[in-house]
Amino acid sequence: MNQFKILSVVFLTLLITSCNKNDDQVTGVGDVMIVAKQSGTSTVYGISMYAYTLSSFESVTAVSTAEPGKTYTLKANQGYKTNFYFEMPETQFTTTKPAATTFTFSATFTNGVKQEFQDVLTDKVLPIPTLDKCEYDAVKRQLDMSWTLITDATSYSINIIDVDKLVFGSTQLKGNTKNSTISAAGNGWAIGFTPEAGRTYTVRLYAYMFEPGGKDYDLQAISFVEKEVVWGN
Repeated sequence: MNQFKILSVVFLTLLITSCNKNDDQVTGVGDVMIVAKQSGTSTVYGISMYAYTLSSFESVTAVSTAEPGKTYTLKANQGYKTNFYFEMPETQFTTTKPAATTFTFSATFTNGVKQEFQDVLTDKVLPIPTLDKCEYDAVKRQLDMSWTLITDATSYSINIIDVDKLVFGSTQLKGNTKNSTISAAGNGWAIGFTPEAGRTYTVRLYAYMFEPGGKDYDLQAISFVEKEVVWGN
């Protein structure tokens, strides 16, 4: 499944609330981040990128100064013309960290206006989070989670996936947060969804590093760890 599509919705909301622009203003911003995940015993790296607008995109592409001959084509996220995304396929992740570079986005808006905007990506990455605890407490009827804090992690979040469907998404958790509890009656579950006793879900903890001095949507790096958990009674 796509790992980070939910992020674009979250950060688009932050973009809208942080910009002092008219809703019909034709302008866009781009964000590229390094993604780290576990593959066997190795840490592998790839990139994800997003383009946001308060208007409406028709198409978005991006080119890196490190690979000027390669064009990345972004696509609309879940039909939203206000944000486009690209996620590197898992088969293209490598143990080599992406180099520092600048990405130039070329956007065409639905009214025909064309615009370019850039995002500078450094080579900073986040280590994979370590889950100290991730298990269902049958007595308290809740999922208990705790993790070791990561230096340079600005914030965290938790997703729960049922096979290939995102069924739970937390709000952003502050960088000094190192535990969380999730109950069936709590907030964050998909509309109309209730976790089923005895069913196995994938719990995923994300760590985020924002760009120094950047806006709320300017990410530099993401890493995540996941664990399968059986939901109790």
